[in-house]
Amino acid sequence: MTSTAAVATDHFARPAQLFQQGKPLQSEIEHRANRTPTLAEARASNDLGIVYFHQRKLPEAIRAFERAYHLDPSNSEIDFNVGLALHQNGQPQLAISYFQQAIRNGAKNPDARYLLGISYFELKQWERCAKELELARGDAIGSPETLFLLEHAYRNLGQPKKSLEAASQFLKHYPDSPLLHEMLGEAHDEVNEPAGAEAEFKAAIAGSPEAPQLHFLLGYFYWRWKRFEEAAAPLQGEIRLDPKFAPAHFYLGDVRLRQGEATQAAQYFQKALELDPAYGEAKLALGKAYVELNRSEESIPLFRRAAELLPGRLEPYTWLARTLRQLGRTEESRQALEEVKRLKDAEHKRLPVIEKVVAAENGR
Repeated sequence: MTSTAAVATDHFARPAQLFQQGKPLQSEIEHRANRTPTLAEARASNDLGIVYFHQRKLPEAIRAFERAYHLDPSNSEIDFNVGLALHQNGQPQLAISYFQQAIRNGAKNPDARYLLGISYFELKQWERCAKELELARGDAIGSPETLFLLEHAYRNLGQPKKSLEAASQFLKHYPDSPLLHEMLGEAHDEVNEPAGAEAEFKAAIAGSPEAPQLHFLLGYFYWRWKRFEEAAAPLQGEIRLDPKFAPAHFYLGDVRLRQGEATQAAQYFQKALELDPAYGEAKLALGKAYVELNRSEESIPLFRRAAELLPGRLEPYTWLARTLRQLGRTEESRQALEEVKRLKDAEHKRLPVIEKVVAAENGR
């Protein structure tokens, strides 16, 4: 799909003149020297943000754009720039309000709604995602990226007719798009046809080798199919292209842990948690790696935190009880086992209710 990097390339086609002349440092100095507390300073801060953005210094770009925003909050271009920088920095939740304000302030950039839709997509807010993407395409067919995202959003919303309409438009107008192979790969996987899925994902990567999500999808599906040796390479490709994507580090760590490489696995889990401190699966996995490395004492707080982040899951408490018992902390182990029993009992009570709901749905 169209990345925010591609959007940025088009949006910042007019960078500051000194930057175009290959003098980014001189440009930065001159921008810093411009301290007149007027709208001119807002423009200067915005241009400084563009310089930082081109240098891939995203935290600095965000600060410069936010400074411009506070000086001129009604400027839709500045609103959009803050959102774009936040989104590229992996902060879609924070980017949303700036894209919304850019639209309210009459943004002429058509990518504002598109990126707002992508932000909702990444946060799995499917209804809002579909609404913004539909507004982004208007009466037009829509780009392949827009149709691809709409197909996924409507499928997750349980609206098969709209999902099929987006897929049909995609097949009709963009038959050679790498995204088509990605969509077909996911379709093959959903009906348990791994050979077909693998072929489509590889075709998608061949057509768009610098699209990180394609590498991750192939690696993830290899992982799901328990083809762990093959999963490592595409996951490493994802990390090369997008080093800030925590799930790629987590799944590669899981592959290494299964291969008996606990030290390397722990490093990947630690990186995943550095990128996403609330990543419950990574907390649990790092605890397991520490047990393998005879660092059981360090695993205890990880298992406890994983239990908080993964409510209702048995595994954190099971590992906690087992590890506490090995450490001779009998009473704490017993308490953890009681929580395991409580969760199992609660699950058994829910099963009849779930079965009734499924039966009712099937009877419609």
